[in-house]
Amino acid sequence: MAKFKIIYNRTDCVAAGPCAAVDPDNFEINPEDGKADLIGGKETSPGIWELEIEDDEKANQAVEVCPAAVISVKKIKD
Repeated sequence: MAKFKIIYNRTDCVAAGPCAAVDPDNFEINPEDGKADLIGGKETSPGIWELEIEDDEKANQAVEVCPAAVISVKKIKD
């Protein structure tokens, strides 16, 4: 099964929220600052969060609706 990685730049997030609306399995809005949190993600460098996933459909929708273009999805394994 294919594996993918969500890469999310939380630092540059503008707190618009559409990522959590289209992909609530991977993103949720943090009530403290209004920015999205990557559920289960790990901070790999300051402000950059990553999460391995098996299905990229909803994550790719989050990429498309993000007004700040701070989310990307990369295939890491076939």
